[in-house]
Amino acid sequence: MKGIRSKKGSIVHKITRLILGIIVLQTLLFSGTLIVGGVIYQAEKNAYQAFHDKVNSRKAYLQSEMKNSWTNYDPYIANIRKLLSTHESDTKGFFREAVTQMIPMLRATQATGVFIIIKPIDNGSKGFPAVYLRDYDPMMNPYSNDDIYMVCGSPELAEVLMIPMDQTWQYRFHPTEGSDLFINKPYEAATVASAATLLGYWSKPFTLNEHDIPIITYSIPLFDNSGKLRGVIGTELTLNHLAKFFPAQELQPRDSLGYFIASSDEENEEKVPLIMGGALQRRFIKETEPLKLSIVDEEEHIYTIENHAGKESLYAAVEELGLYKFNTPFENEHWYLIGIMRKDYLLSYANRIRQIILISLLFSIVIGTVGGALISFQMTKPIVVLAKQVRDIDLQHELQFMPTGLQELDELSRSVEITNHRMLESASRLTKIIAMLGLPIGAFEMNPAMGKVFVTEYFWDIINIDKKEAPLYENQQTFTELLDHLFSKPDSTETDVYAIGETPTRWIRYKESRNDGIIVGVVIDVTGEIQEKKQIQRERDHDPLTSLLNRKGFQWEFERWRENSSGSLAALVMFDLDNLKQVNDNFGHKWGDQYIVAAVEQLRGIAPKENQILGRRSGDEFILLLHGFESKERIRRCMEAFYEELVAKLLSFPNGKSAPVSISAGLMWIESEQFTYDELLHFADEALYIAKGNRKGSYVENTTFPGSDRNVIS
Repeated sequence: MKGIRSKKGSIVHKITRLILGIIVLQTLLFSGTLIVGGVIYQAEKNAYQAFHDKVNSRKAYLQSEMKNSWTNYDPYIANIRKLLSTHESDTKGFFREAVTQMIPMLRATQATGVFIIIKPIDNGSKGFPAVYLRDYDPMMNPYSNDDIYMVCGSPELAEVLMIPMDQTWQYRFHPTEGSDLFINKPYEAATVASAATLLGYWSKPFTLNEHDIPIITYSIPLFDNSGKLRGVIGTELTLNHLAKFFPAQELQPRDSLGYFIASSDEENEEKVPLIMGGALQRRFIKETEPLKLSIVDEEEHIYTIENHAGKESLYAAVEELGLYKFNTPFENEHWYLIGIMRKDYLLSYANRIRQIILISLLFSIVIGTVGGALISFQMTKPIVVLAKQVRDIDLQHELQFMPTGLQELDELSRSVEITNHRMLESASRLTKIIAMLGLPIGAFEMNPAMGKVFVTEYFWDIINIDKKEAPLYENQQTFTELLDHLFSKPDSTETDVYAIGETPTRWIRYKESRNDGIIVGVVIDVTGEIQEKKQIQRERDHDPLTSLLNRKGFQWEFERWRENSSGSLAALVMFDLDNLKQVNDNFGHKWGDQYIVAAVEQLRGIAPKENQILGRRSGDEFILLLHGFESKERIRRCMEAFYEELVAKLLSFPNGKSAPVSISAGLMWIESEQFTYDELLHFADEALYIAKGNRKGSYVENTTFPGSDRNVIS
């Protein structure tokens, strides 16, 4: 057959030569258009320019807010300086009158906070006298001041203003390491010049203390009317509020990485992420690692990010924020607004042009093929005759074709006859085997040479397909698609077993063998066997009273989660019911069981079902895995909310009294795979022991391993 196809006088050779000639001509034409015309280059250039324009526009808006809104408190400085001179030695009196300027200053700048910090020459370890006010949502300004919180200042002043004190409130400001730069830098720079507006300093993100939220600040030195340096004054922006000015959808409607701010200084010109816009960005870009940028378009400031965690190329548009004037103390600190777009979206128009060119090329191939078919029409009449014979044949009987006089067609006819003979032999063998087994199993055979599928009597019944629909799957391609659809849900506990259908679910064992391209498959309905096994497994792995996982079942689920967790943040929590023995002793074990069930109802609500695995280790001990959270704080909030709900929900006892369920807990963070399951249990149990000893009805985080950053939370 191979020798016949290579002869110059054959139909295949002539048609192939004609089609190839047309394809080569069309390819050269379109390739020349692509190279000479520069269409794709211009499309990419336009995409870069549009990207630059969006980021530059967002930079101009953000820069305007930073320079003209959040730092615009000049109208209030003069009055505050005057008050500072009037109350030179009376700090309390100064703050009492200064707040009448600070609240309008907070409203006018629409920042999330304002502060005045007095820095005495010698304050020892007593902290700095300060007033620090915060508005978590400055876009909503009510007529009253009940949306303002006092972060730092005297309680008497808060009472006069009728404003609440923040949960992180301090009487005097005690800076910690890393939270003092916003005071010291502008204060120390005041020795260089006395014009406070030239000494303004934008801080990098920090927290006032370990319990506070991340913020940035803008602070300037504060002089009295005599020119004496007394402290600093400034505004604050929480990162949560600042994120509202980074609308990710502005760059990409879906799955957008949006904007973030990076920084560099004179010593290190590399741009380091400073303020990230969301969790999706942090999945791709490390906050502490300098960006590795490769220039793509220098004119439009477009780069590719080389050191991100994604698989697809990321493009960055970089625009510097002009925060400091020339020849001022902090002019060497540079901030940049960076927008990120995925390559497929940014260059979608250019890629569409490529697709159009490719489609045009394919279209030229179709034209060439049609042209070749028209030219060879007279030569292919015998092929049409042979095709009609093939369509009309009965595949269950031996085939025999009449000679056509063309070598290629006669060879094809002989091949079909041989294949038909082999297929009938295979079908006969398969039928005999199934009949000998005497089992209601289904089987099929696919022979690529024939293009059709042969099945046994029970096959369609087992896979739950109406026999009237069987002709739809006679083609091997449609039959293969049917198999792929049916057997797409393998059972995790069995080999070669698949779940099909929805309600009720059935299980089918499916096996196939391949030999010389021929595929033989067998299907058996094993629904009863699998249901029985699963029932046994459930009774083995679950606690009968609470339906929770028992000790061994929980460990299996934990190990299965760890195999697929990719090292994500999680926590293991041990719980102990504090008063179960007293309930059993006073009211009997039936009430003790109700006490346990009530506790389980509360434990189930700690986190969404998809974020927790809950089990019962013994009578009054429970264990919980919290996973899939973006931060430790999110898990802590879940635990704190659980304990608040636990106290609020009372349980009525037979003696007429009501009391909440009391549960102590120990929490162990899972941040890597350095500890085994038993070691994690040990750490969590240690924390539980501390909680039981210190104060029942609370939880403790284990602090005896590397990486812990909290002690006790109640």
